Amino acid sequence: MVVCQKLFAERGINLSITQKEVETFLEEYRRYLLSQVEEIKSILQILPTDVIEKAFSQKNAAEIAEKLKYYYAVYRIGPHALEEIFAQNKINFSRRGVNVV
Repeated sequence: MVVCQKLFAERGINLSITQKEVETFLEEYRRYLLSQVEEIKSILQILPTDVIEKAFSQKNAAEIAEKLKYYYAVYRIGPHALEEIFAQNKINFSRRGVNVV
């Protein structure tokens, strides 16, 4: 926090945020991120494996997570909706998810 205050002070910005507020925010944000990890674990166990493989073709973890969430939202509409996204590629719905430890 002191580093932030010094950085902002150099730029003429006064912070009225307390150390406690920052710590509270960081703790709540940590909980949020952990809930996102749990959500992705669940999605990985539900979606068909070929859909998961397609999501993992993205460049970084944020893009992979975004694609997984998108595919899961479409999947919840109905499996046929996923097949429409994948066009000619048929999805093997008998191969579901990956084991997440």
